[in-house]
Amino acid sequence: MMRRSLTFIIAITFAGGLYAQEQKSVLQLAEEAYAREEYAVAGALYQRQARGKENKTPVALLMKMAHSYQEIGYFKEAAVFYRQIIARPDHPAAAYFSYGETLRQLEQYNSARQQYALFSTANADSLKLKEIALRGCDSAAVWIRQPAPVQLTPLKELNTPGSDLVSGVIKQGLLLMSNGYRQLPMNGSSETHPQTDRRTQQPYYKAYVYQQYTQGNATMYLEELAPNSLGKYDYHIGPVCMNRTEDTLYATINIQGKNVPFTGKGPSNGVRQLQVYQSVKTGGKWNQLTLLPGINVAGYSSSHAVLNTGGNILYFVSDRPGGFGQADLWYCEKQADGNWGVPVNCGNKINTVAAETFPTVNEEGILYFSSKGYAGFGGYDIYRVKGEKADWETPENMKAPFNSGADDIGLILKRNGYEGYIASNKAGGMGSDDIYAFADAGYINRVNHTAPTPVIDHNRPPVKDMNVPSTGTGQHGPSKRPLTAEEEEDKRRLEQLKFLFDYNSARLLPESRQLLDKVADVLKRHPDWKIVISSFADSRGEDQYNTDLSALRCFAAIDYLSRKGIGPKRLYYSNMGEQSPVNGCKDGVPCSEKEYRQNRRSELTVIW
Repeated sequence: MMRRSLTFIIAITFAGGLYAQEQKSVLQLAEEAYAREEYAVAGALYQRQARGKENKTPVALLMKMAHSYQEIGYFKEAAVFYRQIIARPDHPAAAYFSYGETLRQLEQYNSARQQYALFSTANADSLKLKEIALRGCDSAAVWIRQPAPVQLTPLKELNTPGSDLVSGVIKQGLLLMSNGYRQLPMNGSSETHPQTDRRTQQPYYKAYVYQQYTQGNATMYLEELAPNSLGKYDYHIGPVCMNRTEDTLYATINIQGKNVPFTGKGPSNGVRQLQVYQSVKTGGKWNQLTLLPGINVAGYSSSHAVLNTGGNILYFVSDRPGGFGQADLWYCEKQADGNWGVPVNCGNKINTVAAETFPTVNEEGILYFSSKGYAGFGGYDIYRVKGEKADWETPENMKAPFNSGADDIGLILKRNGYEGYIASNKAGGMGSDDIYAFADAGYINRVNHTAPTPVIDHNRPPVKDMNVPSTGTGQHGPSKRPLTAEEEEDKRRLEQLKFLFDYNSARLLPESRQLLDKVADVLKRHPDWKIVISSFADSRGEDQYNTDLSALRCFAAIDYLSRKGIGPKRLYYSNMGEQSPVNGCKDGVPCSEKEYRQNRRSELTVIW
């Protein structure tokens, strides 16, 4: 999914070395690289070929150069070349559409619409894509002004100058796919010179585990996933998903071997298709991976496998015959003998004449995927749809801020239902694809278009198990036994704790995780105790937004303690919003960041 290279300077340097070594013309090398889809190299070589003679350069070559820039995410550079192309009297009609696509990826929707309108063709599929693109320009111009009340935050500890994304959630953290971690020391070693994908001039992807919930882990850590099994494979590895019991994994891996099946692309030696592998864990160790029977088809790609919540349906992406477009979503069902049945296309309610990719399943009966075939912001947009197998409702664009003009992929929701991640190569990130985190207290109600469940505060009646007794005092109920001296000290220590948060964030800081580890230890020593987690926001922002944000801060602590073995019936919450600041920082009062920070907090009250 990566679209940008680190820099064209690297590609130009590489191309120069290749030219000297092969003693072929620059144009020959460019054409061969383009045929192999090595766009970073091809773009640099085409640019060298055209330097100083743009007006005499064949327009077909300029089109390939612009397309190369576009494919690796250099949209501004691609737009410059497309603008030069359409000024030529011999430009092809396709230049208008390509220029429109690039402008849409830059979120210049009015200009993009003008270019799409100039595009004409007799091809029915292309006309359909034009109509979709025009509608996308109109829709995006509206949606971008009405984003959902969700903050997307770059995940600094995981993003690199390369390409990084989350592919799944497991009990102890996250499954990742990245080419930016290859030189980091992990699993006892590091790669000084990792093998490079010539298509992008970046290392090949590998799969990783980001451990978030290890006991006593203050800083969290990253490690390569199943290195004894996955480490034996060359080329791209990932994405990877696991079943609910985490004893079976499904990995997307490029076909192996020195030679690649020829695909008839001129001087190219073909393209390395993707295949789906499976591994089962026995005795705490992953067995050798095997190709998943019945899923892979010679000469075509199968990738991005993901299970439904019941584990009996496997969705995946393939460009095999029988589809509706460039790449479709398919599914197969688990049979009585444990094998997967014959793949079936998910149908034209989901699949389009363009490409669908990166399916994920976060809620029962809901599929997320990215597509270029619907009226959207540009590039790949994320869609959400209800249904299963080949029976679906109409997919819904996730809109801003989840989608942008760039490629937006892989919406992963954590099991608590309000925290999640996407990956995007939009402007302003660290690298090719960056991971963005979000927390949204009303996520499920909002995406389902249902009335929100009232967020519980300290004066409202109980709801389910996460609530606060209606008096708000923590002392409601029958007369309590007196506490021992040891219990009094434990209670005093818990109620003195404060868990601080970054501005506009509900993510637990490393020091807060350390404190919550100690809270879990105390609660395990006193199994009859319950606690109320009261969370607060500083005075900046709207009142309702701050109330919701303080609820997310409560949920973050509850989620962490639940993972540490504290039952949810022992955990109550009170979302206080801007109420009860510890200093004078109220609405309209200017304060320092240090003063604001003191009010962004969670506190504990013990109930026994």
